[in-house]
Amino acid sequence: MWGSTFVAFTLLSFIESERAFGPAAAMRAAVMLLGIGFCYALHRLLQSMRSHRFSTRAATLIIAAPVVAEIFAWTNYFGFAWLSGAPLAFVVEDWNAAIRQLLLYTWFFIAWSGLYLAIEYSFLARGEQQRAAELQIHAHRAKLRALSNQLNPHFLFNSLNSISALVLEGRREDGDKALGLLSSYLRQTLSLDPVADLPLSKEIDFHRTYLAVEQLRYPDMQVQIDLPDRLRHAAVPALILQPIIENAIKHGVARSKPPTSVRVVAGEKAGRLELRVENRGAVEGRAPRGEGHRIGLENIRSRLHERFGGEQELVTTAKENGFEAKLSIPLAFL
Repeated sequence: MWGSTFVAFTLLSFIESERAFGPAAAMRAAVMLLGIGFCYALHRLLQSMRSHRFSTRAATLIIAAPVVAEIFAWTNYFGFAWLSGAPLAFVVEDWNAAIRQLLLYTWFFIAWSGLYLAIEYSFLARGEQQRAAELQIHAHRAKLRALSNQLNPHFLFNSLNSISALVLEGRREDGDKALGLLSSYLRQTLSLDPVADLPLSKEIDFHRTYLAVEQLRYPDMQVQIDLPDRLRHAAVPALILQPIIENAIKHGVARSKPPTSVRVVAGEKAGRLELRVENRGAVEGRAPRGEGHRIGLENIRSRLHERFGGEQELVTTAKENGFEAKLSIPLAFL
């Protein structure tokens, strides 16, 4: 604003062929620098009031700006009067010119104050938006971590129950081996960030270890994993398949006559990643879907909704001699 004002008045002086063009430009530059100093003083005043509300700071600026404008206008008037040859006696010889100076620079400082407050308010609003977004991200991550941690005790209980069953059956060697596999699995998974994505190949490798534990308990269980090379680096939420695979064994394999099978299939359809977990076996009677089954699936739905909103789907289907869970999310690569 000060720069454009200096250019405008200097250009006007040049057009009017003012005699003392050079000295007038120098005087104008000096006075403009003084005005910049006044504005900086107002800025520092408001910065010292950061702890106050915006309305208080705005009121302070509105009161201070006309006072500073009057000081500046009189300095400008007497400076140019002295330049024109009048004695520096601080006597107003032309009240019309003086009033024009007062009105001009009062409006100038009011305009500057309005612009300053508008810019500062925009910064405050942007800062509030950024803080609100950060809080939302933190809340989102906290919820995802809570959902992930909700399943850890459930998974550990199921795994230890499988190992306990091996020991009770007198298969202590298999129990020791299963305990080693479980220990390796926990070391790998506990270091994961539950809000991060994993390559699909790494996600499936984690579950190979868990399936190896369960195969010690159910030697007749066949495990098949279909993972196309193109999808090995597809991004998936960490351990998103864990509850589905657990349910396939606990509510499918464990309640079925041998032989049984668990199949994990990855595919791509219309730019989406589809993951399917199936269990097959002749179910002995009606296999009830217990509380753990419901909690596991609801947990996955909540995690998927937090992560992808409406761009995800989890469909479960009871089939003859089996059960299928199909998960669909946007396809992305790491």
